[in-house]
Amino acid sequence: MASWMEETKKNVQTLGKQGFFDNWLKKETEFITFLVHPDTKLNEDWFKKRVATYKINAERLKIIPPKVIFYVYPSLEFGKERGVTPATSFIKSKEIHGHPHQSPGHELTHILLGEVNNTDNLPANGIWSEGLCVFLDGTNTDRRKHALSIGYAQDITNASWEKWRQNLPGNLYPLAGSIIQYLDGLFGWEKILVFLKELKNSGGNDAELSEGILNKKYSKLQEDWRKWLKLKEG
Repeated sequence: MASWMEETKKNVQTLGKQGFFDNWLKKETEFITFLVHPDTKLNEDWFKKRVATYKINAERLKIIPPKVIFYVYPSLEFGKERGVTPATSFIKSKEIHGHPHQSPGHELTHILLGEVNNTDNLPANGIWSEGLCVFLDGTNTDRRKHALSIGYAQDITNASWEKWRQNLPGNLYPLAGSIIQYLDGLFGWEKILVFLKELKNSGGNDAELSEGILNKKYSKLQEDWRKWLKLKEG
């Protein structure tokens, strides 16, 4: 678990003992229990979009969606002022700390991926988890166009994916999302699912799976993705 997540977890526990969450408003849905800070104003569509996205993604990942507790802070800044980064999913406890302006599906998809493969094999902050969560965030964004619009430096796009198996910097999430979009378009969703389920040892066997499942050498897969992204090679 990344250090900022450890810090958030510790501070959430402290706030809980202090009764910080006691007066938060509860909204029960089929799979998600929302706990909303009293100063947070949300309409019914906000809740419906998240529940619908959660169910759709569970179907895509071919799992039964587990029950989730979703804490909604008024803003990212509000949470950070209290030592909590409200853009966090705790997969084992199936608990999310978020804010109104996040995409409807990103954090919820982290919970679902925990049902596909455990975090020892599929690290929650690694390239494969974050890429999937970006791709399935419920916004229907063209991930290739988004990544291209950011204008990543060549040393970033040329870096081997192995570098980010366990920890992917937040500014590279769009790049990871474009990788999943590329793989989906080229190989199909079923092969992506098999790939995710077969990952082991913090994704350490991804190069092996590239050849075994996708029938392509890992280095060639990354080279072809760069060409697809239409970024110049060095």
